[in-house]
Amino acid sequence: SISPLSSPRGQSSHTDRQDLQHQESSESPGAVMERWEDSISEMLEEEVQEARKMVSALQALLLHGSLPEEEQDVCVSLDTNSAEQQLVVLRGRLDQSMEEIRELKRELLRCKQEMRNLQGVKEAQQQRLCSQEASILQTKQELLRASMSKDELNNQNAELKWKLEECNRLWSECKMDVGQKDRLLQQLKYKLEESQKTQTELQRELQQKHSLLQDLMSRNLPEIPNSPENNGYSYSGNPAPPVSGQAEEVQLLRDALRSLRNNFSDQDPQQHTLDTLEQGIVSLMDRLRVLHTNRGRGKSPRRKGQHTDLDSWPSTNSRQSHSNPPPSTKILYFTGKSPTPSMIHVSKRLGEVTLRDVKAAVDREGNYRYHFKALDPEFGTVKEEVFLDGAVVPGWEGKIVAWLEEDGGEERPL
Repeated sequence: SISPLSSPRGQSSHTDRQDLQHQESSESPGAVMERWEDSISEMLEEEVQEARKMVSALQALLLHGSLPEEEQDVCVSLDTNSAEQQLVVLRGRLDQSMEEIRELKRELLRCKQEMRNLQGVKEAQQQRLCSQEASILQTKQELLRASMSKDELNNQNAELKWKLEECNRLWSECKMDVGQKDRLLQQLKYKLEESQKTQTELQRELQQKHSLLQDLMSRNLPEIPNSPENNGYSYSGNPAPPVSGQAEEVQLLRDALRSLRNNFSDQDPQQHTLDTLEQGIVSLMDRLRVLHTNRGRGKSPRRKGQHTDLDSWPSTNSRQSHSNPPPSTKILYFTGKSPTPSMIHVSKRLGEVTLRDVKAAVDREGNYRYHFKALDPEFGTVKEEVFLDGAVVPGWEGKIVAWLEEDGGEERPL
């Protein structure tokens, strides 16, 4: 008897599928797909080989009536049977072979369908993998941008911290400066109040001195009437207060005016008032000296020039003492822009010193213009230029104050 042919896809195919399913559940999708494709390819190759073998066997069966391995048994059995039996056997084998072929075709169709499904899954997985790779790339780019933004924010934060520290430092310095300015402002306010108080006191004292001077002048003027016999300075027979006491009062008044002058600046308008008062004091002292001379000598004095009357009173007092040294005049002179003066002495009385004597004492090479400090009846303290060698230079408070300027060749009045 002839046994039916066994199916080419037997127990091994079922076992392979189970192994594949087990591996799919334990591995990642990509690895599962690769292993699945490899296993399917191997299975298909094996099935194709088995199908080829079965086709070869069917061809041999159709041509020879038996399989190659059963040729001997079939030949022996066919020889003994009749032709009709052989035909029935061949038909049975043919039907069985056709059934197996149909089964193989159905199996082949299922395999092709599975391959198509797997191919679709593969393409879907590949698309998904591409989309995931694109998402990963985009995520990496976003992460890189976030990292760069973070670095930029850190840099900005550090810069802002530095600016904040700088602002705090500047604020502290400004606060210290404001504190110093406030303290300085308080000091200046205090000094201003003190200066205002001092100015008020000085103005009050100046008014008192001015009233005292007016009182003294009003008491002395009636005693010195105008008379051509004594050149306007004759003494009346009425009793008068002692001249020495009045001279001391006038000298004290003059010293007070000098101290007041030191409290005012050079541009202060009170300086002109002080100059006027000092000029009045000098005139009053000159009149007192003339009055005292008229008393002592009984004759009219001979008046000298304006500068001698105004500046020679200290030397007059010195002539009255026999114990003083020989007459000498101190000269203070400034040269150029130097604020420090130089001092020399001339062996002459104040009022007798000429420009020639000053030039000889200074002894400087070159041409210079000489300006001297003097008292003007109208403008007060002035700088007077003397350019004649024989002219008497004016004095100031018992001395001569001069300024030497280089002569640039400018024309001067004669």
